[in-house]
Amino acid sequence: MIYSALPAFKKVLLLGPVFLALITGAFLWGNPAPSQAQMAAAHAGSESDAQKSLVVESGLMGVLQDPQATRHSFFDVAALRGFYESRDNEPAWVRGRTRYQYKAHHILEVLEESWTHGLDPRKYHISEIKALLDAPFGQRRFELELLLSDALILYGRDLTGMRIDPEKRWGKIPQKVNYWRRPLEAREILERVSGTSDVKNALRSLEPEGKLYGALRRELVALASQPAEDGNSPLHFKGVLRVGDEHKAVADIRRYMGMDPEKALNGKYYYDDELAQEIMAFQYRHGLEPDGVIGPQTVALMNVTRQDKINQIVANLERLRWVEQNKPDRYILVNIPSATLWAVDQGAVKLEMPVIVGKKGRPTNSFKTEITGVRFNPNWTVPPTIKRDDFLPRLKEDPYYLSKRGIQITQGSGRNARHVDPATIDWNTATQRDLGQIRMVQSPGRSNPLGQVRVIMENPYNIYLHDTNKPEYFKKNSRALSSGCIRVSKPKELAAFILDKNDGWSAQKAENILASGRLTDIMTDEPLPVYILYQSVWQDDRGRIVFGADLYGQDRQLIEALSGKKGFQVPENLVKSASTLPLTGKKSGLELGSVNQ
Repeated sequence: MIYSALPAFKKVLLLGPVFLALITGAFLWGNPAPSQAQMAAAHAGSESDAQKSLVVESGLMGVLQDPQATRHSFFDVAALRGFYESRDNEPAWVRGRTRYQYKAHHILEVLEESWTHGLDPRKYHISEIKALLDAPFGQRRFELELLLSDALILYGRDLTGMRIDPEKRWGKIPQKVNYWRRPLEAREILERVSGTSDVKNALRSLEPEGKLYGALRRELVALASQPAEDGNSPLHFKGVLRVGDEHKAVADIRRYMGMDPEKALNGKYYYDDELAQEIMAFQYRHGLEPDGVIGPQTVALMNVTRQDKINQIVANLERLRWVEQNKPDRYILVNIPSATLWAVDQGAVKLEMPVIVGKKGRPTNSFKTEITGVRFNPNWTVPPTIKRDDFLPRLKEDPYYLSKRGIQITQGSGRNARHVDPATIDWNTATQRDLGQIRMVQSPGRSNPLGQVRVIMENPYNIYLHDTNKPEYFKKNSRALSSGCIRVSKPKELAAFILDKNDGWSAQKAENILASGRLTDIMTDEPLPVYILYQSVWQDDRGRIVFGADLYGQDRQLIEALSGKKGFQVPENLVKSASTLPLTGKKSGLELGSVNQ
């Protein structure tokens, strides 16, 4: 075979070990590149684009054969090796002066924007990539190629799945209720990006869809563009202020709202209508009831810092990336912090309602499962937590406490189940195991906490969507009031949506069953997915960002797991370049919002 006819990467092998050692030694350890004399002796025409590509290919082969030799630790060496072997060791990003600048610089631009997703650009080798792009071509170019590939793998995985191990954080989670996306495999990321000339578009196709994700990115950029806290003291006002009240704290509150702090009447600071309008708008933006009353919750939110909001945005961007992007045609979604439920069909919201979720000590879990039916006129079996924490102390004082409320106590199961006189049980010595052998059941009726409707949805947490016997709670703006289950404000409408695809089903049939008072299960012809999510920042119906309460402290826990105690650190040197980015979602999608009261 004639030497000149050989592919470039095979010519390297014929040039001999001395030449290869010169190249790989310089690349691997950062020594100066081979001299012009050495390169000329090895092969003529070393300045050509083909020869420069040859240098890169030889370096790739050396590292992939001995990954321990390089100064860098790559995420998935096997994937890199397979990717380049499939390309005959041809570089994907570094291909001569013109082409390598085109792709490599575009990749770098996207990596520098990664902070707008709440990701850390330093993880993606941007300093090293910049330095190598600025270096003369002959120095460590294969290292640039592999760093770009490794950065793409890391970035692509972070953008398409979880960055933490959920089981290390929350313990074993049954697969059937796990809604989290799995990150793309390293090889798939490289194939996707290398298969197109538009690497920017290929990388942006990995981003979550939907307007909310884009809105949160814009909010993050806006917050990052603001000056850091100016050192103003936090508000220390205690008590309650209503319109017409006079208090010296009004000056500080006006200053916080961007108003003239010195406005006073006869030397006194009154809470006037002008300030009340600003306060109500502030309360609405932060998920509080916009009543204009300045109390502890409103003051606490005024003391939230810029860094606090940045951390909250980053935590919510992270969780949005966990959720599968291609949802089914019909599903139900509940957002815990906004206490809202949506029923969606063909991308359109058919039903929206306020719900009641678990209180802080008894949180509602985040999970995905399937609705398989509706139980009309349900009985209520008291869950273990309520048995132990709520009823046992009462039973110690009065053994007939439950009996007076229509709740029967049984022991045994199946045919061996029998009603028990509560006075025959020594409640003072009852253990957790004893309580586990006792069933407390309330028959269907008006006083039943499940109301008239309970959704059948298997899950290990015993969390259900159900009606309630206390509808007045839906009037509250803060609705974290249950023991973990989700109480719905429109149970009949929800049942109608769930059973809408059942042949022959009608609203009249539902009314007849409810009127009978008998416990009746109607199963769905097809399972209906339901997602229970935790997003503490959302958009209202006008697209405005609402900072809700971190009910269970999950934002703080997540940020500490991802970024440490200091929280997410904005790379100030990259903020200006991101201010003009078109940070929009690719689809309108379903936005997590609040229900108009």
